[in-house]
Amino acid sequence: MESLTQRFRRLFVNSNLRISMTELAKETGVSPRQIRYWERKGYIHSDQDAENANHRFGLVTVCRVITIKYFLDQGYTLAKAVEHEQQHRLTMKIFRQFLADRIENIQQVDSSSGEVDLGPLDDDPTQEVCALIKDGQTSIHLRPRRQ
Repeated sequence: MESLTQRFRRLFVNSNLRISMTELAKETGVSPRQIRYWERKGYIHSDQDAENANHRFGLVTVCRVITIKYFLDQGYTLAKAVEHEQQHRLTMKIFRQFLADRIENIQQVDSSSGEVDLGPLDDDPTQEVCALIKDGQTSIHLRPRRQ
């Protein structure tokens, strides 16, 4: 049976969720005119079924628009903002891979704390790494591997 984590991971990786240009503009603060321009420049992409059909944007594109706008708001030119977005996307790809490979379990300990099991050490499988999140603070610990 597929776990809840696996289902969410699949949802985000293979997302078929799509929003309209109007919704994208509203949610990101980027005008439809700018969105069309960015699409013509090849910075973002939409799904269209036919000529002059409505533009539909996926989750990845929504994240790109938000990130490009963030860098524009920081004072970068559009070309530099896109460059920074691409670097950010590569960094996030590495982070997502880390999460997919290393998180073995997440559990709530009480109402203000939780624990993330990052699995065994590669060079000492009798020890495991865990992160404890308590009152908004995260600490990392080694402990004997639970069986």
